[in-house]
Amino acid sequence: MQFKVNDGKVPYIMVAGSDYVSGEMSVETAESIYAAGEPKSNDQFKGYPVCVDNKYFFACQPSTKTSKRKKSCGS
Repeated sequence: MQFKVNDGKVPYIMVAGSDYVSGEMSVETAESIYAAGEPKSNDQFKGYPVCVDNKYFFACQPSTKTSKRKKSCGS
C-alpha cells in the first residue's frame, strides 16, 4: 500500500483531544511521522487504513505493483 497523494499532499485524520480533525500534509512530513512512529492497521475510518501512534490516520491506496521495497503505508 502507498499513501494517497493529492497535489503533493497526503490526507490525514488526527486525534485532537476528544475530537478528530482532518487535513493534508506534505508527503515528506507524512513519511517522517510514519518512519518515526509505531504504525498499525486500522479500520476506524474508511479510506484511512493506517494509524500511527494512535494519533494519525493516513489515507492509503492499494499498490498496483508488486515490489520488494519497503512500502510507505503498511503492509
